[in-house]
Amino acid sequence: MEVRELIENTWLEFDDVTRDCVLLDLNNFIEFKSMKEPSREGIAEKLYDHFEKVELKNKVNFNKLIKWYFKKINEILEYRIEDAEPKTHAQKYYERAISISKSKQVFFQDIVDYTRIMMTLYMEAIKNQTESISDFNLSKDWLDLDLILTNIREETIPLEGLNRRIHCFDTTDLYGYDSNILLILTLLLYKLNGEYKCQLKNVQF
Repeated sequence: MEVRELIENTWLEFDDVTRDCVLLDLNNFIEFKSMKEPSREGIAEKLYDHFEKVELKNKVNFNKLIKWYFKKINEILEYRIEDAEPKTHAQKYYERAISISKSKQVFFQDIVDYTRIMMTLYMEAIKNQTESISDFNLSKDWLDLDLILTNIREETIPLEGLNRRIHCFDTTDLYGYDSNILLILTLLLYKLNGEYKCQLKNVQF
């Protein structure tokens, strides 16, 4: 998969209202101050440039970054999925997501499907404050973008064999892996359900 597919299927497809909402979140990852009047095409070019810098700094291609995306998202969920016989509803879908992440060739729709499963599972963990997930709601309407993006930044994971936890994402480096995992996640969440949520935020009663 190439970065072009991500940008064309997310940012460039969003309507004007959604893009305004997305920009507020993208400000956490990309510097836009140098742009006098950010346009649809201008932001797209900025995203291309940003990911190019990420690839150069880390000496990886975009496919490697996507593999890292799969790995980091999995870290916040793997210890929460209940392991049972027969397999639970959550376990079956989680394994389906893991199967996607292990594919040799990944397409944009694969990443969307993976993100939908993992983030609806994550919503179950957040909403019910649980570390053991057996059932969940796969509906895109279940996704709360603000809640996910707020919680995931502070997410901690247990260290195996030690009675302590560490932060999963280090976002101090805008060109580091972790910051760009969350950037990709932000674009995908808006792709999944952001247009609907964004329109609701802008309804005038």
